[in-house]
Amino acid sequence: MDLDDVVPDADHVTRQSRVIDAPPSVVWEELHRLRLSSLPVTLLLSAVRALPVLLAGRGRRRGGLDRTILDVVPIPELASDPPSHVVFGGVLQAWRLTGGRRPPELDAAGVREWSEPGWVKVGMEFRLTPSLGGTRLTCETRIVATDAGTRRRFGLYWLAVQPGSSAIRWELLTAVAMRAEARSG
Repeated sequence: MDLDDVVPDADHVTRQSRVIDAPPSVVWEELHRLRLSSLPVTLLLSAVRALPVLLAGRGRRRGGLDRTILDVVPIPELASDPPSHVVFGGVLQAWRLTGGRRPPELDAAGVREWSEPGWVKVGMEFRLTPSLGGTRLTCETRIVATDAGTRRRFGLYWLAVQPGSSAIRWELLTAVAMRAEARSG
């Protein structure tokens, strides 16, 4: 399974990539070990985003700062093929101040076929590919709205959060690279 199986077409796509001087097995391990507590930009931006949810009394703490970064991805893991790729996918109402309605649990086909108005379908993939000099770690996120009104609302939200979203991914790639290269060097 890959990202095309979850969100083949998208309104918004972000893709960050970095070549890491380490073998795929080491990069994979570090991607899965990376703790939220070691990512200050991610912590700050996540706290700002979570504030309205917490103030509304809807926030839940599960494991706190000791969780791995992959444990806090807001959509479920759908497939994993170590040390090649891990795919996440789901539906969200992220632009709503308190996070919107609770999303249903869907498999890849369910996300792909979901058409209820008022939602965005989100797919995210971390892919590791051998590269000259080590391993290329790529993070790609695809988002598509289920209707025109949602596309407009989410588009405005995305204008505000996309720079922070990209900063989180760059921080993650950098942290994985530093840890993997320290182990391999």
